[in-house]
Parts: sequence; structure tokens; C-alpha cells
Amino acid sequence: MQLSRKIAGEFAAVFLIGAVVGGLVAWDCTTDTELTKFMTKTNDSDSVMVARINQKYVDEYHLTSDEIARIQPTVKEMAQKMSHIRHQFGIDIISTYGDYHDKIAEQLTPDHRAAYEKASTERKKQLSDLLKLDQNPSDPGQK
Repeated sequence: MQLSRKIAGEFAAVFLIGAVVGGLVAWDCTTDTELTKFMTKTNDSDSVMVARINQKYVDEYHLTSDEIARIQPTVKEMAQKMSHIRHQFGIDIISTYGDYHDKIAEQLTPDHRAAYEKASTERKKQLSDLLKLDQNPSDPGQK
């Protein structure tokens, strides 16, 4: 009887350790630095995005230079639209983080709140700089 309890306990411990490790991995992959990495990787200018799209179409679909020239207005329009969407995505993320960081800060002690708010302000500035939010967001080509 004692042996079966020991086996059941070890079995439960294995699952508990797996859940903890899985939680730590998920937490590590969803930190604010991951957003910065994502936005940096996708922070191409319209001309870089157009060149990348053109190269993809040439490589995957074997388009001729005439076909590429014909689709350029549409590709440029698509790149501008994607830039605008990506820019708005960044603004929405910063706003959401800000709202929840404010709610969390309200629940902390004054000492912890000061450090937390300082770190939140630095993250917000870093993301704003990355998105170049001081530029005119109404122009889809700007970031």
C-alpha cells in the first residue's frame, strides 16, 4: 500500500514540475522584451518591404520583370497598408500595456510602485521610440 502512494506522489510531482517549467517558458516568451524584438524585426520601411515582396514573388512564382513592374502599384499600396496596420498595432499594444501597468502599480507598496512605474515608463519610451510615434501616424507610409 505504501509503495502505491509513493508512486502516485512521484507521478504527481513529475506533472507539477512539468507545469512549472511550462509556465516559466511561457512567461519568458511573453515578456515585454519579446514585443520589442517583434517590432524591431518588422520595422522595415516601405521600400524594404516592397523589395522583400518583389523578391518573394520572383523566387516563388518566377514572375518576369514586366509582371513585377505591372504589380508595383499594388505591392506599394500593400506595403503602405501593412506599415499603417503594424504602426496601429504598436500603438494599441503600448496603450494596453499602459492600462494594465497602471492597474498593477496601484496595488503595490509605494517603494515597489516607484520602481515599477520607472521600469514601465522606460519600456513605454523604448517602444514609442521603436515605433517612432512622434511622427505623423495619419500618413500610412510613416512609422
